[in-house]
Amino acid sequence: MKVVYNLKHYIMKSFTDIGQFRDAIRKIKSNYDYQGHDTNGDPIYLHTQPYPTLRFRGTVKLHGTNSAVVAYKNNNEIRYEFQCRERILSLTYDNSNFMLTMLNKDYKSLFNNIVFSDSCVIYGEWCGKGVQKGMAISELPKMFVIFAIRIDDVYQDMEKFKYLKNEEQNIYNIMQFETYTIDIDINNPELIQNKLIDLTLNVEAECPIGKYFDVIGIGEGIIWEYIDNDKRYVFKVKGEKHQNSKVKTLTTINVEEIQNIKEFVEYAVTENRLAQGIDKMNELKIPLEMKSTGDYLRWIYNDVIKEELDTIVENGIDVKKIGSAISAKARTYWINYLNSNL
Repeated sequence: MKVVYNLKHYIMKSFTDIGQFRDAIRKIKSNYDYQGHDTNGDPIYLHTQPYPTLRFRGTVKLHGTNSAVVAYKNNNEIRYEFQCRERILSLTYDNSNFMLTMLNKDYKSLFNNIVFSDSCVIYGEWCGKGVQKGMAISELPKMFVIFAIRIDDVYQDMEKFKYLKNEEQNIYNIMQFETYTIDIDINNPELIQNKLIDLTLNVEAECPIGKYFDVIGIGEGIIWEYIDNDKRYVFKVKGEKHQNSKVKTLTTINVEEIQNIKEFVEYAVTENRLAQGIDKMNELKIPLEMKSTGDYLRWIYNDVIKEELDTIVENGIDVKKIGSAISAKARTYWINYLNSNL
């Protein structure tokens, strides 16, 4: 078989890096707060309403090497390429024999029922014996486990493509194995951390995919994804045995403490107090405009601490931990007031 390999005409379709939990939350909040651009072309971010609760789907994270088969359409002709995360592949510059192995499989049929105009990328983990060590899946024959589809540069919901597999040729789909579902309240994302940790530790203790093939051993973690039309948020959580990697493990949180803080803010940061803060800005001759946000938030915080210190002490609330919660509620009120009155 003759393989045509032309680096100059190839456009790399690298898989998007997957960050940590806090990175995903930060991105979600930023996207929801985005209000367009000002007259100077600078982006405007305003938090004017509560964030949503999003349902994330989790799939087992595989310890192998990121690989992909790419189909490019040019008129009626389709050209296929192979790649790893960082580069294109050739038979003389392969990656754990991924390209060589796939060329001997019916990889083209994977694209049969996929409609695309320019390109379609099937991403997966090339894993098994000889790829990585120390995991349950490291004891299995080499396999390609599909975990993402990107059509014309848009990532797709894998639920629609869970049929995409060829088990006879050791091509599997991540959706055929155990999956997980969690609802994350973006206003209080820390409340889900303990559940994320518990699920991750269960996978680490016994890899569900290894178990599927009757191999008992450790797993690496879970990939969490929310995808809806043009919105896609994804993060990974690894277990403690992998904490020496660049991805830090999540730490457990005191749910009762957080609930106490939430209840305290609801009790102390009332609409009357927030409205009083507006009056104070007027008394102090502080302009009611965005650049005065810090002044307003400081006044609200100081007023709460001054009047409710006995309540804080009585309930054992850490003063250092309530500032952000007070500011979040006050900032929403302040911005809504400015938008409706100026």
